Amino acid sequence: MMIRAIDKFHELDKGVMGVVRAADVYALHVIAKIRNQKIDMDVINSILSENKISGLNLVSYAYTKNELKQLEEKGHFTEIGQQIIVATHTALESYLILKFREYYRHLTLGNNEGIVEETLSRLNFRCLNDFKDAYKKFFKIHIPSFDVSYHSSDGCNFEPENSWEALILIYKARNDIVHKGVSLDYKVSTLMDSWYPFDFVRRWVSGFDANFDSHIYQNRETRLYREYKERAISNGISI
Repeated sequence: MMIRAIDKFHELDKGVMGVVRAADVYALHVIAKIRNQKIDMDVINSILSENKISGLNLVSYAYTKNELKQLEEKGHFTEIGQQIIVATHTALESYLILKFREYYRHLTLGNNEGIVEETLSRLNFRCLNDFKDAYKKFFKIHIPSFDVSYHSSDGCNFEPENSWEALILIYKARNDIVHKGVSLDYKVSTLMDSWYPFDFVRRWVSGFDANFDSHIYQNRETRLYREYKERAISNGISI
């Protein structure tokens, strides 16, 4: 039995969340040392036992201006934060590949199964634009027009204007990290800079899966799908 795209994403998401929590515990130690304070073991215990995260991931006021400056200069959270972004991209890429296969198999039901699988085996997704082109060509899904409501915290470097811009940012950051060793344009200084890209992808995948499943499998248009459709048409995209 083939694993569903959303189930595989949740499996990978769980792994990324484990790294997020490990980074959180490390961050609490770093901040405690900077502040010359004792480590808050109650917070650490809640992270380890209750799958929670601290405010260091969520809000800039969890840090002082001097702490933010130190973190950026010394890069305490840069390496682990960049690995969270790489893992986030891997989960997203896996989802888009498996989802494409799901939709393609559904829309070619009744066709020769061998030919269907041969076609799928020849498809190669090397970059974000490959996904954009393939989803548009085969399913009339224009990924850049699908937008989910999202915002990060003041002081976070993750500030895309829309969902497509967010996906491009994550894709480029991942490529820089993998091929050049560091994200060049997108700075990862605090835990917020890795948490918000991860959280965005979780929300985007959840929205994409629910809304396009309704359209592909049930021929039903949700409110978000109608908004997507209007956005695409207004930009001259035929779907």
